[in-house]
Amino acid sequence: MQLTLSDVDLQALAEQIAPLINTTQPEPDWVKLEDIRADLFAGKAKSWIRLYVFDRFPEIQIENGHQGAWAKGAHGKGSVTKIYLPYARKWMHEHHSEIDWTAKMP
Repeated sequence: MQLTLSDVDLQALAEQIAPLINTTQPEPDWVKLEDIRADLFAGKAKSWIRLYVFDRFPEIQIENGHQGAWAKGAHGKGSVTKIYLPYARKWMHEHHSEIDWTAKMP
């Protein structure tokens, strides 16, 4: 048996199937600092981020034991710095104005 669909039928079928097809990958929870610098930190250098964000706000460093911390290995000594995005995005939105985005490296 052969099934023949008109253009209208095909369009209706496509509209019903489209929501079921997800072509985007979900954002991971953990990312490397290098992979998120452009998005989360306005493309600032890793050294700038460490000085003006990680050092200025030690409560975001997981190793310091604060609830809601989101930076692991903030100084990258022997390991890659990792960012927990669900907490980091929220924190950055709440504290954006506390960061001196025009600061220069000493």
